[in-house]
Amino acid sequence: MSNEIELKFEINDSDIAALQLYLNQWAHSDELEFSAISNQKRTFSQLTLCNTYYDTVDYYLRHHGCGLRVRTSNDSTITHFEITLKRDKKTIAGLHERAEFNADLPNSEPDLTVLPYSALPDNCDIERLQQDLLPLFSTDFKRQVWLISFASSEIEIALDQGEIHSNGKIKIIQEVELEIKQGNKQDLLNFALELSRFNLHLFSQSKAARGYRLLKNAPLKICQFDPQVHQDLVQLLKFWQQNEEYALEVNDLELYQQTLNQINYILIDKYLPLEPEFTQWQMALSSINSVKEFAFSEINTKLKLILIANLTVN
Repeated sequence: MSNEIELKFEINDSDIAALQLYLNQWAHSDELEFSAISNQKRTFSQLTLCNTYYDTVDYYLRHHGCGLRVRTSNDSTITHFEITLKRDKKTIAGLHERAEFNADLPNSEPDLTVLPYSALPDNCDIERLQQDLLPLFSTDFKRQVWLISFASSEIEIALDQGEIHSNGKIKIIQEVELEIKQGNKQDLLNFALELSRFNLHLFSQSKAARGYRLLKNAPLKICQFDPQVHQDLVQLLKFWQQNEEYALEVNDLELYQQTLNQINYILIDKYLPLEPEFTQWQMALSSINSVKEFAFSEINTKLKLILIANLTVN
């Protein structure tokens, strides 16, 4: 078992090439520095990843906080099959933390017996669950990976481009994931601040969550303002992120402006009245005329990352 800690972002078409160039240069610099002590390559060939997600008719795994997939990965030389179960998810804006269990498979058929019993829900009847598993949806995408040394950490950056297929519908995958391989969350957040110049938008929805939404034809929901938002930074970030993602999906500028104005009022009162990034964010807020342009802006992402860092430190 591993404890997966990652930041997830959406990225625009127009920013992909610049991000790739930046990461290639960083990885090349790392290779020159570490080649004397390690043969591990910092840049990997592009992979083709085909994933099928499984659950029961009544969504037993989903209701117990678990996600199950079988992944087929191909590079230029080999095909590899792997089963993964993720559970105990905790999400703050685009920061995702969860337990992850992985095991190799001989083929693309799911086999729960290769996973440790502790990975599955308590008192789970594995034999019954195995019989009841059904393929629900799939994701197919190209992945390019860089392994970056930053401060005292090693961070894996993955650029994913492809599609989610569910219930006869398709949703585009175009995202960047930053995962700690060795190190700490503070380094992860600081490196994300470095990448915010490429207009990355923090994203709270995993590929599995989007697949389930398509499967059930479930739209995103508005997060109603609650007084607890004023007292709890985690709830504030949830309110901000959920309404931002809703506004992006339906292009609701009025709702987005209302949400940002409420956040601005709370931040003035509670959190960051003297931060220079907050002042810059307020200045940008005064002239917002596009949901996507503001949501993907460097200063919007920076401010959210700074708030997440405050939670991590405190």
